Amino acid sequence: MALVDQINVVECGANDLLGTGQQACSFDWNRVKTIELSLRSYVYTKDVSLDNIREAQQKEELFIIAGAESFKLVPVEPTISTTEGSGIETVDGELPYKYELMFKKKGMNFWKALRRFNSNGIYNVAFYDINGTKIMTQTKSGLIKGFTTAMVFTGQYKGKEGDTSAEFKMTIQLSDDVTEMERATWVSGDTVDYSINELDGYNDVILTPSPLATSSTSLVVKAVLADKSHFAAGMVLADFAIKKNGVAVVATGTAVADENAKTYTFTIPAASAGTYTVDTVNTFADKVVLLPASGLLYKGITGSVIVP
Repeated sequence: MALVDQINVVECGANDLLGTGQQACSFDWNRVKTIELSLRSYVYTKDVSLDNIREAQQKEELFIIAGAESFKLVPVEPTISTTEGSGIETVDGELPYKYELMFKKKGMNFWKALRRFNSNGIYNVAFYDINGTKIMTQTKSGLIKGFTTAMVFTGQYKGKEGDTSAEFKMTIQLSDDVTEMERATWVSGDTVDYSINELDGYNDVILTPSPLATSSTSLVVKAVLADKSHFAAGMVLADFAIKKNGVAVVATGTAVADENAKTYTFTIPAASAGTYTVDTVNTFADKVVLLPASGLLYKGITGSVIVP
């Protein structure tokens, strides 16, 4: 289904209605649980589907932030002036929308990752509610995009206190007063092929090669998640890029996984003096790899080893 056929559909039997009449099905957001950041220049051209979302994640065009405990609008009052004598009030301007997302029990690594997005005027944001509905906006020319942000800021991390969970808050202020919201557009969760719980960000993978001796043909690489305790299982040879002094090294056979040692072993041409690096790679020449069976996304943190 083309994107133009997905947007602004509200499923029910009414049609052929205009204006402020109330016979058509109404549309309201439900609670927002997940947001999606993209660079200011990014526009949506493909239909909203799980495959297309994950492809954009692999290209690092979209960044999914899931699992908000709460999402609330921070009320902002319009600027109003009052005419002396008559008491007539005039709205001089409206302030931008501002939202607060609260995250609980997500851990310090997740907090650190969100801090990387702290910025002014860099990102657009789209919202997903608990039903999987995606909320975006349109430009005057009809391009579909995320809402322009003025500020993205994740504040201080607050640790656990007794039975109170660790938590932190992310604030997003939109750069436009109400115009982009008036042009809001959406794709209903009833029309998509995913549930909200299938959307998630990528996982960092720490890659650490073992010492490599001259003439060795086996390169052993430890691959663990950011907690340094869980094995990044499920990857295959095509998910890795091995180089020597920046030049590709062609490994043969398969990437042999050892879940107990949390390693992958690669068969390479006899090692010689130089710096060997290991990274993840996908078919888009980027670093975020998709595991088809689980839907997990991994991104390697480059590891290196020197052969003297």
